[in-house]
Amino acid sequence: MDTSTHITMGFGLAGLAYLDPNVATNPELATAVMIGTVIGSNAPDFDYAIKILKGNGMYTEHHRGLSHSLPAMIIWPILISCIIFVLFDQSFIPLLYWTSIAVILHVLFDIFNAYGTQAGRPFTKKWLSLNFIPLFDLFIILVHLIGFIFWLYQYPPGIIFFICYVILSFYLIYRYLICLRIKTMLAKYHPIANYTVIPTLSIKKWDFVIETDDYFRTGHVNKREVIWDHSFMKHDTSCPYIQSSLKDCNVKHFLANSKHTHALYVERQNGFEVRWFDLRFRQNHHYPYMALVLLDKHLQIVTSYTGWIQQSKYTHKKMIPTPDRNTELK
Repeated sequence: MDTSTHITMGFGLAGLAYLDPNVATNPELATAVMIGTVIGSNAPDFDYAIKILKGNGMYTEHHRGLSHSLPAMIIWPILISCIIFVLFDQSFIPLLYWTSIAVILHVLFDIFNAYGTQAGRPFTKKWLSLNFIPLFDLFIILVHLIGFIFWLYQYPPGIIFFICYVILSFYLIYRYLICLRIKTMLAKYHPIANYTVIPTLSIKKWDFVIETDDYFRTGHVNKREVIWDHSFMKHDTSCPYIQSSLKDCNVKHFLANSKHTHALYVERQNGFEVRWFDLRFRQNHHYPYMALVLLDKHLQIVTSYTGWIQQSKYTHKKMIPTPDRNTELK
């Protein structure tokens, strides 16, 4: 999920914590628990430090990796609770309990969306993704906002957010069942293909990618209607430009946690530009999650980039050759 959702859920869990009599009768403990749930709801994403220290490519590969793993789900709550306990000198067990719930729910909700996590580490490095809620879900935010309004008007926050989370539980189950139904629909078109269903903001509209040995097909389901958008013959893995791009570290980072990847190349005045796309993520007719590599005429890597580029016309702005290179992207 996105950061705003994790922050919102952190405050929501702080309200739910008022079901605990120890929290409800102790304002200092309630404050400590709120700090714990808000930080705990965001702690797994502290791996953003990788982006600052190691760059966007390394972050692309390792985001939602070790920081979302089984050991991390134990370490984060203990670490956060110990720090808050020292600062506030409040009961440790309720603080650890609610902080743990916040961390676990962060990881669970990340598993529910298309990007997924490596929550099974150290037992498996497989990316776990159930693909039934989008990275940002407006309904989840609205339910919390309604809960906050009632809280401001002095209604008991424990009861309020208990009701909110019951509603959200039914909502998640409903979305999951719709996702299963769409998978069944797609299996009728390509029973032996590898396919992924991707949720959107609308519960009525779902994107999908179908991959066979020879091609990709993308499209969306609107209510019960299957609409085909694009079809791509798979790239030639022996293409020298694509082969050269595979040597780039940003491409390696990108491919480490991407799925349904398609590559193409564009000839430039001073060389070639290779683009790798993750076909799961689509906005209109654009695939914004990509890796870009600029090669010179001798197929040497000039520069590269990996990440989200929301509009294709802005790709050149990300492809700035490093200062020690002579080749210029036109």
